[in-house]
Formats: sequence, structure tokens, C-alpha cells
Amino acid sequence: MKKNSIILATSLALLASCFFSSCQEKAPIEKKKMTQMVADYYMLDGVSKHELREIKNLDMNLVYVDFLHQHGVTAAEFDSAVAYYSKNPIEFKEIYDGAIKIINKKLDVLNKELEQ
Repeated sequence: MKKNSIILATSLALLASCFFSSCQEKAPIEKKKMTQMVADYYMLDGVSKHELREIKNLDMNLVYVDFLHQHGVTAAEFDSAVAYYSKNPIEFKEIYDGAIKIINKKLDVLNKELEQ
């Protein structure tokens, strides 16, 4: 009886550690880097929709490949990070909030330059 209790307790402990370690899956791209990437991605997306002639002639696929290359990330890693953070909405909201702050700061700088 005592032997079965020890085996049961050990099994439960092992099961619990497996459960909690899988629940704490590591993000493919850390949050700070992902925040910058999301900001850059949306700025690129905005540029791609702009009506300037030079931009219309750009192959946006090449622009996005360059974007990933500049951040040292593959498309698969970026997609995995988006999938990971989509399952963690609080973290994803923090990333988007940070990205909005980055974009707004850049917009403020551009507006000040235009005023001069």
C-alpha cells in the first residue's frame, strides 16, 4: 500500500511538472523585439498602401523579406511568434500598445521636421 502511494505521488508530481512546463512555452521572439517588429511591420504595411509612384513599383514581397532579414528572423519564426502571442492576448495587447507608442513617437518626429 505504501509503495503504491509513493508511485502515485511520484506520477502525479511528474504529470504536474509536465503540465506546467508545457503551459509555460517560451515565446519564439521575445516581447521587446516583437514589439519593434510589429511597429515596423505596420509602418511597412502603411507604405505599401501609399499612392506614391515609387512605392507602387516596389515588390512588397521583397520589402517584407528584407524586413525579416533586418530583424534576423525567418518567416516561420515570425509566424510562430504571432501564433504564440495570439494565444496570450494580454501579452499581445502589451506588444500592440508598445508598437503604437513607437509609431506615434516616429510620427511626432516627422511632424516636427515638417513644421520646420
